[in-house]
Amino acid sequence: MPDKTDTLFDQYLSLGTSKDQRCKGTSFPLKQFFQNTCHIMLEVSLFTMSSVLMALGLPLCFFLLLSGWDLLGLFTHLDNLSVRYLQADGMRRLAFSSDLKIIFFGSTALIAALRIPRFIARITDDFPEGREG
Repeated sequence: MPDKTDTLFDQYLSLGTSKDQRCKGTSFPLKQFFQNTCHIMLEVSLFTMSSVLMALGLPLCFFLLLSGWDLLGLFTHLDNLSVRYLQADGMRRLAFSSDLKIIFFGSTALIAALRIPRFIARITDDFPEGREG
């Protein structure tokens, strides 16, 4: 019988409704499972978005490096690139766009692959009860 302080949500969280005596008092920890799942999903989304933002920052870093860390040189290079892009025919624009997509996805995958060991270590440090040893 639930206490008077139990909410409807707390009543649904205690799933120990089996008539078997072996299952008495060992209900499935739904609340802990939900919290762990939310934590892992937040960590995965942070890892993914930070990897994408790093990949998006690579072209800026490349053009700044190309211009000698001078903003005037950076915008000169970008102006040259945009003028040549607008003057190109449709097939060259399509080829350039597909090359940019391949480079973006490749750099994102490379960044994620380099960062994944630290990400896994951080997740396993957050949940020490799941490790053996």
